[in-house]
Amino acid sequence: MEKSIKVTFQPEGLSVYVMPGTTALEAAGEAGIIIDSTCGGGGTCGKCRIVAVEGQTDPNAVERKLIEKRDIQKGVRLACQTKIIAPFVLHVPQSSRFSAQRILVSGVEGDREIKPSIWKTYVELPRSTLAAPIADLELIRKKMEGFHVDIYLMRRLSALLRESDFKITCVFSNGELISVEKGDTSKQIYGVAFDIGTTTLVGTLLDLSTGKDIAVSSRMNPQVIYGDDVISRINYVINNEKGLQELHDRLVETMNEMIGELAQAANIKRENIYKITVAGNSTMQHLFLNITPESLGSIPFVPVLKEGLEVKAKRMGIEINPDGMAFVLPNIAGFVGGDTVAVMLATQLYKGKKLMLAIDIGTNGEIVLGNEDRLISASTAAGPAFEGARIGQGMRASTGAIEKVVISDDVSVNVIDNAPPIGICGTGLIDAVAEMLKYGIIDESGRILSKSSLNGRVPAEILKRIVERDGSNNFILVEESESCPPIFITQRDVRELQLAKGAIYAGIKILESELGIGDDDIDEVLLAGAFGNFIRRENARAIGLIPDLPLEKIKFIGNAASSGAKLVLLSENLRLKVEEISKNTEYIELSNRIDFQDEFASAMFFNKSGLKS
Repeated sequence: MEKSIKVTFQPEGLSVYVMPGTTALEAAGEAGIIIDSTCGGGGTCGKCRIVAVEGQTDPNAVERKLIEKRDIQKGVRLACQTKIIAPFVLHVPQSSRFSAQRILVSGVEGDREIKPSIWKTYVELPRSTLAAPIADLELIRKKMEGFHVDIYLMRRLSALLRESDFKITCVFSNGELISVEKGDTSKQIYGVAFDIGTTTLVGTLLDLSTGKDIAVSSRMNPQVIYGDDVISRINYVINNEKGLQELHDRLVETMNEMIGELAQAANIKRENIYKITVAGNSTMQHLFLNITPESLGSIPFVPVLKEGLEVKAKRMGIEINPDGMAFVLPNIAGFVGGDTVAVMLATQLYKGKKLMLAIDIGTNGEIVLGNEDRLISASTAAGPAFEGARIGQGMRASTGAIEKVVISDDVSVNVIDNAPPIGICGTGLIDAVAEMLKYGIIDESGRILSKSSLNGRVPAEILKRIVERDGSNNFILVEESESCPPIFITQRDVRELQLAKGAIYAGIKILESELGIGDDDIDEVLLAGAFGNFIRRENARAIGLIPDLPLEKIKFIGNAASSGAKLVLLSENLRLKVEEISKNTEYIELSNRIDFQDEFASAMFFNKSGLKS
């Protein structure tokens, strides 16, 4: 039997004992320290940096590629590449730690139809007698008809009736009698709408009798330790025998924590929560249902199921009323999920003649274009630049991230939580590049110009921020100080942003071509999700991420996926409507389009005409 090795993590001083060959990333997880690993430990993102304080490890080829030589000499290593073969003391800097990002909980809110599939009615039943010996279930049927009942409830029915003196509240769901409760509980009927994102979770408790929001809870998705994107999660399922169960269990455990928090905040019992709705991308919905998402990871990228699915919540491990239900929204395609359907429902994109473009900007950019006459959708692999990944000093939108950049005579930045800056998030990157483009620091091809070519064309304080590193020009956003390291926009960062914005705009142009329209024919651009809500419209337009339209046509719709999930929870009619939306929305597979590469190549360039008020 191999002897365990002690690993100590600083500055906490926490120690764990692990088997030889365990990675420092895995050991940190055992110690309860979550290290940011965008690529899920694949050795490609370079984010999981640690410092070997005690113990010796030679850098491998991956580390020599991703870490500068001077940092390697200081003991900097990658946690995913460092194998524990002897006792170690490792320092995990704040910049490498996973910290909670801003989570958007509100969305578009309008009138709500209150006709939930879950409803209650209080009845007082007569007792059977020798003169009229009526079966227990028949007593209920004499008060109301047209329902069916599960055998598990039948087994409890006799005791429930007699313990309650035949004064009961019946709970129904889509024609099924799902529960019988003692006394009059008809006003105690609640549900939770979940938006399950790849990075964040939002749950809203609603009173199903009034339609009002009662409480909101949010969390980081606990699966982020397996990688930031859905491909990392899919690969984890493929490469680990118990990977699917592990990802499902982690997700459900966190959802149950949120349900407990919501119940406590509203001073209600979990047993009074009878239904949850779940809107997420296709992969997240598969993982919630404990269905393997492997088919989403290879051509032709098809889901196991497309239609919505309603199941007993307890079968998913969800801790609400034992007879409660869980409804998972339908998908449109492999990478256009129930969250997009929820957005379409909440914004009523499927109604009226107004031509609307909805965009959920992220690693997989979902795009929907159309109106009541025709709806088309696509998913484009924008990559993780908007999440701060593959950016030299990129990070999520969490404490210490530069979120806004303004250039005038010098550079001004806003930092989340007013903390010392440690990196830049996606919104800050868009701002920075838009401002650099505006001042001619970046040309339309995306090249950062040299100091000599800009001499006399930009203010002196701006000029000195242009430096040459590793054979290319870079721009200093934040100069080094005692409280923070220098933060750069590198040429590679600009290229990564060009790839990301180019993919999304090329997808938009393909959908426009499919409908035979141009940018000017679009009545509204709807920016969904947390990232879309925090970017500045004029700068997104300036870099060519979204169409070059007047700002009044570009609208933020917040967490519209959550709004859609709430509408479905409150209305059986709208539950049927999302099925209709799913069936009627066409999916355009961009990889099959011969014109996509041409559009993508064109969209890589910056268009300065977007810089108008």
